[in-house]
Amino acid sequence: MTDEAEDEADVKAISALIAALKPLNAESRSHVLEFVLKRLGISLSATQAHPVHAPPAAPTSFTPPAVTPSPFLTPFNVQDIRTFAAEKKPRTVNERVAVIGYYLEQLAPEGERRNYLTSDDVKTYFVQAGFELPTAPPNMTLTHAKNAGYLNGLERGQYKLNAVGHNLVVHKLPGGESGEGKRRPSVRKPTKRKAKARVKASK
Repeated sequence: MTDEAEDEADVKAISALIAALKPLNAESRSHVLEFVLKRLGISLSATQAHPVHAPPAAPTSFTPPAVTPSPFLTPFNVQDIRTFAAEKKPRTVNERVAVIGYYLEQLAPEGERRNYLTSDDVKTYFVQAGFELPTAPPNMTLTHAKNAGYLNGLERGQYKLNAVGHNLVVHKLPGGESGEGKRRPSVRKPTKRKAKARVKASK
């Protein structure tokens, strides 16, 4: 056998030995190596007295490159209710209820996630989100949000975010349509006397 063939055989033997020992812990590896050396009649002191040039080490494993998660896996980065509320900036109580309903349905932790709201959620999530508590009772707060068109009523005091509320949170906030307390400034038309005065002044 030529030197090149011997080196190739050594590499294969080393690779096979490493593959066999890799799943074992350190103690088991030591026991296996001791048994193999005794079975083959090899003394470590004898091998150390006559060092042998080791062939190039065979690759033992391949580490794949790190994969960066895509930012487009979810519509929003998963976050806590306070961060989400700060991002959406709802201005009215009804908008805040819609934001909480969306959070519970889409972004809450698995054990907390659900597709409905109850009156108990009003105080809990208004406080967690950093919202000012509504002056109306919790059940009326949800009723007002329903009347505004953001929620649908379910049985036993449960309310579900509907398509209008979903679109509000996803597409129109921050700076969405509140529809409450907004009036367009009225533009007064000039009276006939003022109009005539302006005509005379321009002549």
